[in-house]
Amino acid sequence: MKDHQARELLKKHKDGTLTAQERAQLESWYLAFAKSKDPVSFSEDELETKLVEVWNALPLGDEDDYRKSTGRRHLRNWIAGVASVLILCTLGTYYYLNKINIRQLPEAIVKQDILPGGNRAVLTLDDGEKIFLNDAKIGTLAKEGHTAISKTEEGQITYHTEQLPETVPPMKAKSPSYNTLSTPKAGQYEVQLPDGTHVWLNALSSIRFPSTFPPQERIVEITGEVYFEVAKVTNGTKNIPFRVIASDQVIEVLGTRFNVNTYKDEEMTKTTLLEGSIKINMGKDGKREILLKPGQQIRIAHDSQKGKDNPLYPYTIEGIDTQSIVSWKDGYFSFDNMGLPDLMRQISRWYDVEVVYETPVKEYEFTGEIERSANLSKVLKILELGGVHFKIEGKKLIVM
Repeated sequence: MKDHQARELLKKHKDGTLTAQERAQLESWYLAFAKSKDPVSFSEDELETKLVEVWNALPLGDEDDYRKSTGRRHLRNWIAGVASVLILCTLGTYYYLNKINIRQLPEAIVKQDILPGGNRAVLTLDDGEKIFLNDAKIGTLAKEGHTAISKTEEGQITYHTEQLPETVPPMKAKSPSYNTLSTPKAGQYEVQLPDGTHVWLNALSSIRFPSTFPPQERIVEITGEVYFEVAKVTNGTKNIPFRVIASDQVIEVLGTRFNVNTYKDEEMTKTTLLEGSIKINMGKDGKREILLKPGQQIRIAHDSQKGKDNPLYPYTIEGIDTQSIVSWKDGYFSFDNMGLPDLMRQISRWYDVEVVYETPVKEYEFTGEIERSANLSKVLKILELGGVHFKIEGKKLIVM
């Protein structure tokens, strides 16, 4: 939203003439500002005054709370904290959660709380040895040929192939060694592949790759949800392609950033391009090729959704907010008119719970952000603002 539009909405808010849709737009601007590091045209005094006005209308407190919670120097940090727990809910359209103080809400109906997921993964080497990375020490974990596999202080896994002197004769060609990195439920992990490509795995995901890429191509296989920042690599003057095998599609890139969601419990495989360009070959025979542009997402039906009279997979391409797609990598759940079943599948994977519905699911939709570092009870308390109720029994989450 442009600043002049925000000014107009703030004025209407002060006059009490905001419509429900305009109120939702104003709140969205409030959240967008909280995450933005770019300067705005409001002066600092004017901005603080306007934000107090919006704060008074939001379901999180009053002006006294605001004054106690922040000084001018820490304004942006405080707002970012507020935004992390503010969520708007819709039931067919936006509605406003009028003046609800989150600290006055009843406790979520839980018998025990559940902690969020974290950096957990298993690295399976070519010989079958398994390394549990959350317990592994910092430093070199293993060596395969001339490639060293290490864990950094930040918890990332890296592959480094040593440069051999020219006097050392080349090794005889042999089958490459393959490694598999896999995350459980409530796990995620980052790995730097041997070519310098950075990869983030969401919960219940995997990537299989060679410990050293051959000089002519780079191929990996994935399951679940994986985000890539592909390094551009050349052999002389020739670019070495990077290919991702995901379900029944092959994604080919040279150097780019993209996200692939291929969970089997979702109806579609979703590939979202943030930067660069990719070519997607669909189907086991790869007869249909689709070029994707930055800001686009292609959705391809899984095999179970393919009709007998439709030998090539049905698909759709649309423009999308790419940052919301990769928010999981940055530590957030991001919902953009997301239905309750879709949201619950994300929560099930991240908190390692089984979701059970006591009654048929209503057409709830959710928009907003919640930190993935929050305990499950806190997430449920926020979602209950929209009229959905939950209880936890062991590792079972019951939607009431």
